[in-house]
Amino acid sequence: MKTYLPQIERRILVRPNQTYGILNYDLDNAYPQRMLELVAGSPTAKDCWNKRTKFIAGNGFEAKDLAKQVINPKGLTMAKLLKALATDKALFTGFGIHVNYNANYKIASVNYVKFEDIRMGDTDCTDTADKYALYSDWGRKTWKNIMRSKITFLDQYNPDPAVIEKQVTDAGGWEHYKGQLFYFNPEVDDYPLIEADSVWEDFETEAGIKVFNNREVTTGFLPSTMLFMQARREEADNSRPDADEYAGINTPSQLEKDLGAFQGAKSAQKIIVIEYEDENTKPEFKAYPIQNNDKLFETTERSVEARIIKGFSVPKELINAEKSSGLSNGSEKKQAILEFNDNTAGDRLELSETLAEIFGHFYVDVNPDKNWNIIPVPAIAADDNAGIKAGNSINDLLSSNIPSVNKIAALIHAYGFKQAEAEAMCP
Repeated sequence: MKTYLPQIERRILVRPNQTYGILNYDLDNAYPQRMLELVAGSPTAKDCWNKRTKFIAGNGFEAKDLAKQVINPKGLTMAKLLKALATDKALFTGFGIHVNYNANYKIASVNYVKFEDIRMGDTDCTDTADKYALYSDWGRKTWKNIMRSKITFLDQYNPDPAVIEKQVTDAGGWEHYKGQLFYFNPEVDDYPLIEADSVWEDFETEAGIKVFNNREVTTGFLPSTMLFMQARREEADNSRPDADEYAGINTPSQLEKDLGAFQGAKSAQKIIVIEYEDENTKPEFKAYPIQNNDKLFETTERSVEARIIKGFSVPKELINAEKSSGLSNGSEKKQAILEFNDNTAGDRLELSETLAEIFGHFYVDVNPDKNWNIIPVPAIAADDNAGIKAGNSINDLLSSNIPSVNKIAALIHAYGFKQAEAEAMCP
């Protein structure tokens, strides 16, 4: 019996790059950069990314005053760090944190590092093994070539004082030491795929539909037309000072300029005057039929949107609440919030554990309560009149002048909120 195994191409290829001492993130070493551009061009993908970020970051930390703690000389706060890490976690499923130490082997500063700027060191190279390379333009959008001198290599995170001391010695002293990188990667010795990698082609499709619609508008929805006219002979234009430089380049005729101005959303259905000397020079316009793609594009757009939402594992009620059942503030949305909170609970836990580990070695205690839990997004929606009235009553309660302690007690005992949720609603 013969077995058939379908050939499925790998989504990314990781290969050593001896020039830079790194492992390439796909063949062009620009997989994260390409995904960012594709997501930016797809409205649905961007919305899904924002929704995942919101639910991973939740309503902030349970511990009071933790969000305001400043963790580096540049003024970065815990709240901003949480939002930045959640943003990368939501799309790339990983994140990076740069830490630096003082002479007491305690972390003196914590910095956020963009995930797309990180590359793993080549494991076959003794100089870059167990290190990470940071560079701001792997996708070569700013510069044509990657400048090796501007790549920063950081040691792998390890708070052991003996390890830090050796790294400092190898660097040539504290004045040359650049710190360590905590690289959260769900893969083992490999690069992770983005959250919705299985449908990234749909990002491109949706972006293409958007461009098509834009072109239809900018051409005034004019039908495709062929223009037949006599061939014209190019005359030398010696009036231009750069005539020699542009020799052989056709100069648009007045008719071509007029036709160009005739198109567009602002010029559609206007009258254009075309002059000709005799019947032999009369331009002839012939429209040629093309397939009506309106319905086809509409169907494609809906299916693409649905696949993108599914790829990000976001409940459709949170993206298209108005299309689901009309109950944008009803029980369906409430259930979707609860479901998505469960879906992202693991992400919040990973962030909490990471922050607890890093700030357990910080030079000051920024969280005396040792509570690093992140508050989930509260689901306070309801689909019936009682729920609507309860929502109005809650708003009245929150806007009243009674003490916050009384508000919190009412939210817990009268409306069933948890302690952390009630406290978050009553700053």
